[in-house]
Amino acid sequence: MTTTPLCPIASFTLCNIAQLQRHHNQAILDPFAGSCATLLAAAHISSGCKSIGIELAHNGYVNRDDIIKDFVSRSLPPPSEIIHGDCLSPDVRHQSRLAIGGGAFDIIVTDPPYGIREAMSSEGDSRSVEGEINCSGSNSPLTKLFYAMGHDRSNGTPLLKPGGRLVAFVPVQKGESLDDCLPDLNARKKAGLVTEGEGKEQVLNDVLSRWLVSFVCV
Repeated sequence: MTTTPLCPIASFTLCNIAQLQRHHNQAILDPFAGSCATLLAAAHISSGCKSIGIELAHNGYVNRDDIIKDFVSRSLPPPSEIIHGDCLSPDVRHQSRLAIGGGAFDIIVTDPPYGIREAMSSEGDSRSVEGEINCSGSNSPLTKLFYAMGHDRSNGTPLLKPGGRLVAFVPVQKGESLDDCLPDLNARKKAGLVTEGEGKEQVLNDVLSRWLVSFVCV
C-alpha cells in the first residue's frame, strides 16, 4: 500500500519477538504504521488482538480504506483504528489509548521511518523528500518516541504496560555501531524501557543495516 512496505517475514518477526500470543486479546500499537503490514501480521497470528495504527501520511499516500480492504479480503479483523496523525503528539497518543478503552498497550511494534523520508506538513500534508538517512540515536524517530512515552509515563498515562514489549528496527549506517543509533540511556530511562537480549542485524545494502531490537517496559 506504500512505496516501501515492510516485507511479511519482517512483520511476522516483529510480532513474534514481541511475544504476541495466539489466544490472548492483547492490545498492539504501531506508531509508524505505514501500510499496516505489522498489524496484518498480528491479525494472522492472533485474530483476537486489538490493533491500532498511527500514521502521519495522508490518504493520497497511505490509503486507509485500501488497508482495511486488505484485511477483509483475507477474512482478518482490521485495525480498530488507523489514526491520521503524529505519534509524537500527546493528543494522538491519547486518541490511540482511547481506541482500546483508555489503558496502555501490551505490545508496540514498529519500523520507524529512515532512508529517503516522506515529511508531512502539519496543515497541508504536502510531501517533501529528504535524501539523508537519519540513524543518529539522539535525533531518530524512535528516540523521539521514547521521550514522548516518557512524558506520558510521568503524567500517569503510560503508552505501554509494565512487562510489555516494544520491538523495533533500528537503522545503522556503515561506520556506526548499534549503540550509536539506539535511543540514548536517558530516553530509555524516561520511557521505562530496557533492552532485552542482543539485537539481530539484517544487511540492507553496502552502507545500511537494520537491527531488530526488543525492549521491555519495567
